[in-house]
Amino acid sequence: MTEPQTESAAAAHEPATRGLLARLRWMVPCGFLVLTAWLVWHEFDSFDRVNMQSTLLAVPTLPALGIAALALFGVTITGLVDLLIARWLGLKISTREVMRLAFVANSMANTLNLSGAVGSGVRLLGLNSLRIDLSRTAALIGMQVLTLWLGLSLMVIITLATSYLPITGSEFQRLIAIIVLTGVALYLPLYFFLTTRRTLMRWLPNDQALPSLRLKIQLTLVSFIDWLLAAAVLYACLYLCDAHVKPGLLLSAFTGAAVLGLASMIPGGLGVFDGLMLVALSEAGYDQPSVLSGLILFRIAYYLLPLLCGLYLGSGMLARRIPGLSRLAERLREHPIFGVIGLPASLFADLGMRLLAVLTFGAGAMQLVSAALPSVHEHIELVRENLPMVAVESSAWFSILSGVLLLGLARGIDGRLRVAYRLTQWLLLINSVLAITKGLHFGEALFLLAVAGLLRTRKRSFTHRAMSLTSATTLGWYSGLILCVLVFFALGVLAVLGDDSFDMFYFGFGEHSSRMARGAAAALLGVVIYTIWQAFAVKRPKLALPTQTDLEHARDIYQTYGGGEFAHLSFVGDKHLFSPRDHHSIVAYGAVRDRLVALGSPCGPEEGITRAILDFRKYADSQDRVPVFYEVLEPDLFRYHDLGFDLFKLGELALVRLEEFTLIGKRWEDLRQAVNRSTKEQLSFEMLEGPFDAALLAEVKRVSDAWLSEKGAREKSFSLGHFKADYLNWSPLALVRRAGELIAFANVSRPYGPNGTASVDLMRHVAGAPRGTMDFLFARVMQWAKDQGYEQFSLGMAPLSRVGDNPYARINERLAALAFQYGNKLYNYQGLRRYKEKFAPQWVGAYLAYPRGVWVPSLLIDIAALVDGGYPRWLRLKKF
Repeated sequence: MTEPQTESAAAAHEPATRGLLARLRWMVPCGFLVLTAWLVWHEFDSFDRVNMQSTLLAVPTLPALGIAALALFGVTITGLVDLLIARWLGLKISTREVMRLAFVANSMANTLNLSGAVGSGVRLLGLNSLRIDLSRTAALIGMQVLTLWLGLSLMVIITLATSYLPITGSEFQRLIAIIVLTGVALYLPLYFFLTTRRTLMRWLPNDQALPSLRLKIQLTLVSFIDWLLAAAVLYACLYLCDAHVKPGLLLSAFTGAAVLGLASMIPGGLGVFDGLMLVALSEAGYDQPSVLSGLILFRIAYYLLPLLCGLYLGSGMLARRIPGLSRLAERLREHPIFGVIGLPASLFADLGMRLLAVLTFGAGAMQLVSAALPSVHEHIELVRENLPMVAVESSAWFSILSGVLLLGLARGIDGRLRVAYRLTQWLLLINSVLAITKGLHFGEALFLLAVAGLLRTRKRSFTHRAMSLTSATTLGWYSGLILCVLVFFALGVLAVLGDDSFDMFYFGFGEHSSRMARGAAAALLGVVIYTIWQAFAVKRPKLALPTQTDLEHARDIYQTYGGGEFAHLSFVGDKHLFSPRDHHSIVAYGAVRDRLVALGSPCGPEEGITRAILDFRKYADSQDRVPVFYEVLEPDLFRYHDLGFDLFKLGELALVRLEEFTLIGKRWEDLRQAVNRSTKEQLSFEMLEGPFDAALLAEVKRVSDAWLSEKGAREKSFSLGHFKADYLNWSPLALVRRAGELIAFANVSRPYGPNGTASVDLMRHVAGAPRGTMDFLFARVMQWAKDQGYEQFSLGMAPLSRVGDNPYARINERLAALAFQYGNKLYNYQGLRRYKEKFAPQWVGAYLAYPRGVWVPSLLIDIAALVDGGYPRWLRLKKF
């Protein structure tokens, strides 16, 4: 009994241990932040914000670009670690692919790292997309993670050996620093020793030898160079901001701050690294504003710039792998090393376009910030000597106007609007010139040109012609625009209040307050112009209903390739017709709110159906609408699944094989009795082909009106036909008369093309029609269809039939099942199913196909409104 009790105690102890570790992962970063904030707070007594602003503005452009290049080079060099490991593992990947993947992973990991998960996750997706074996992917990731600390450990050893310890405020803090640094210094020798033990490297493939001494030395040197380059970038940033720190002192402070920044587990060591550097260099006597300016410049150059480049380069690569993540996750559970890194790369799907939108918004915000901050005195003097006053004033005024427009156009870039792309390109190019003429802002001009260049590389992605003006996404971008403009106005008010000599109409090179006040008018004008442009330029095009020629073209396609179960409803004329690029397929669809709802699957050649679905989805996307396919049947479900649609079961369609139809036997007993009784009731049947004369249409309309009046109903649309002379002329009419008087009718939907399905749409009768009249009509229509050589007959759908009838069904479908069971007072769900059951049909599931993430109940409400003729008509009928 002792052994099971021990196992039980260990099992109970394991969740408690995991909970403690989970709490520590939050407590450690928070503790580091609190400690750093406390240290920095005591250094802020003499902090000069104005001096820091002047220091940043005075940074020369060309040296700043050199620092940016050095930072990008430093992040790129880190990829040599991946390259060395890949060659050791024998991976058949080109050097270019390895370096690109490493740059994307390292740039993201530097800033977004979460316990190593981001860089590892990106490498995982990238290597998986290159068809690399999972075990070797794990080996590369594991070796890369172990290598991260090697260079830093070597730097710590050098720091301790040369007695260049980080400056601390007391002996106690010095002792703590030595203990922490000594622990990190031990990592290097431990790495060299422990990597020789196979039991500790069991996550390597079985056929892979342990890393050689030469490889470990190479990885250590590359890691060391990587950390040195990071320190060099920081040194250059501080030097440009007039903090000329001694290299030895900087290296010691950088090493200590980097160690604690990594140990804090905070992404990028943000706050911890910066705070410790500020404390150490401030205690060494360096100017606080200069040090803080240098740290800000370092964050931009070494973290933000590579991150933007990495997101841009990696967005397409990562997005292609997102649909396979669920399958990949199953494989990952089998490998121990992936138990701790997770799959954070799923967050990076298609970030490229969103990043361009953010950069465009940033360009607009920069224009406003540039106008709100006073120009450097030296720049004012140069502008005064070389440019006329009108050029300076008009440049400043127009840059504010165009800055507001760029803020708004960012939404269009996010929505891939072609017109927004064109306008943004022109505004960026014009403003890059204005940045020079308004105050020699060369850095601003280069940034604007860089954004324009990045947009140019994605020119083919801007295919959309319209977008929603009321979506949550649009409202979010609007909020950002308004917030930036309000902040600009607030800064303008502060500038005016602080200037006793303010005169709005005084023009002068150094008159910042007056220029700001006039700029406020430009900002307001920009908001007005953008609002007007938005209302007209990105408005969705009006969808045209088909002409007679369009309907005849659709009929030709149906007859050639088949029309499915719903082709005939195209001739009602209330649906729009979409023809894909090959013009051999047809999608009949309706529009409600921002939904384009196709009725059934596209009709056309078998090999073109998938392409038609994809083209229709792209067509909807180009207008920022949601593509939906209503009542798609089971044989076509694989197409929608492969194209990324989710599915919701609507019910089941009842199909009868006409070769099996006969009035003989128990299966057709009800129909046989109705036919036999028709003679006694003096009922006669006839099938007439159109076009129909006015007298017959008047008779049919009388029956239709009587049926609608008795049912208290009104004509439907979209998935149901309605009484319309032009529509009835497209198909035969089945008529039932009693003693010569028309008492019932139905229009017959032809089975267009091969494997078509015959059916009836409108089925109406007068109140006094004998019992069994509609069964008699059905029997005669089905016999007529069989005589015509048609293969199957559709009895229509039984809504919500067999939907969510098992405990593993989706929650939406299980809720729908409750409506089927208990909603008969509102709609005769069960009665309709029972009526069609007597024909012993073949039941085929009918589904709603919709893009992932769309809320199904809202879709069903929209479709209900569409069937009822639109929201205005539907809401007038409803009583809330």
